[in-house]
Amino acid sequence: MKAITLYFRPGQWWLLVLFCCVTLLGRPAWAEPAGGAVEVEGYASIVAGRKDQAREAALRDAFRRAVEQVVGVAVESKTVVKDAELLNDRIFSRSQGFIKTYRILGEKVEGDAYRVTVFAAVSRQKLEQGLDDAGLLIRKLGKPRVAVVVLEKNPEGGAVPGGIVETYLLDTLGKRGYALVDRQVMLAVEHAAGSGVQDQTDAVVRAAAAGGADVVIIGRAEATAAPALNGTNLRPVQVSVTGRAVEVDTAELLATVSASQRALHVNQSAAAAEAFHKAAVELTETLHHQMVKAWTKRLTGLRTLRVTVSNIPHAEIKHVQNALKEQLGRVEEVHDRGYRDQQLRLDLEVSGPFKELAGELADLDLGQAILRVTGYSAGQIQLKWQARAVQGGRTK
Repeated sequence: MKAITLYFRPGQWWLLVLFCCVTLLGRPAWAEPAGGAVEVEGYASIVAGRKDQAREAALRDAFRRAVEQVVGVAVESKTVVKDAELLNDRIFSRSQGFIKTYRILGEKVEGDAYRVTVFAAVSRQKLEQGLDDAGLLIRKLGKPRVAVVVLEKNPEGGAVPGGIVETYLLDTLGKRGYALVDRQVMLAVEHAAGSGVQDQTDAVVRAAAAGGADVVIIGRAEATAAPALNGTNLRPVQVSVTGRAVEVDTAELLATVSASQRALHVNQSAAAAEAFHKAAVELTETLHHQMVKAWTKRLTGLRTLRVTVSNIPHAEIKHVQNALKEQLGRVEEVHDRGYRDQQLRLDLEVSGPFKELAGELADLDLGQAILRVTGYSAGQIQLKWQARAVQGGRTK
């Protein structure tokens, strides 16, 4: 690419500003790294005079560099360093498969090496799928702790604790990088889920929260058998499954799935096992992708946290609101929702986990007062404004 030299007369600074604006606005959006496309250079040695082979090797090197740059945007730098071998095996060694299109900007021979400059558009969808398969997206999201409970019934109507669907969910999510809660927590969650005929979501979420789970997956799987097909010994079995993933911290529904699978076999139990397995695969994949999509979107988004501050004098309201915005980096906006009987209601637009914010709120520097956390639940935190104790004329 040729260099361009521009000359401006004194007082024509505005022309420089205009030129910069036009240049930046004229750059295609797909060329931005965040959009999955980058400008890179690839190099390769020329062996035995084979420039054609060196050119192909230089292109492959450029594709790898393009993928490396986009991976650097998709996952944290410490993940790239820690999992370099895994990335090389699962992603970088297959870089060409992630390239949607590319455009050669320049190429030349330098001594015994071939250099090529390209704009390469990386498929974010394929790359994220590759990272997902390697368990790296879940690591970026903090390896959420998951509790799973699936109430399973066989064709005879009998309950099957720890059945095929639940076992498959646990095994697959564990391989994908999720942290699974211990069995004692699972037993408590299962007891809460099966303690009544009505929806027990609240009880299940509370049980999962007590065990330290971040997410609870609640599912039902039921098999229905039909008579053998006419003229055959094949016994059809239909399995219907439903599942939903609920975030324990906020009681927010992350994912919901309904699916149905059918299998035929001369043995009814074998047909049921096959149908349960097929339904488990569909349920697990759909739940997982919906959860990752919701979390990924949230990484750059904001959520609303409802806060109540009791025992606060009216004169201190502005002080508290300013402290929330100035001292807590994850609080973007503070909305006043009303004040009555010395109780202030606020909505905070925040990023990141709510539980961590509870500790940060207790550490606010309010000078002559503190905020004491009195409780929190799904999407809500209760605080109490409290004047600092004074001893010997000094605030303690």
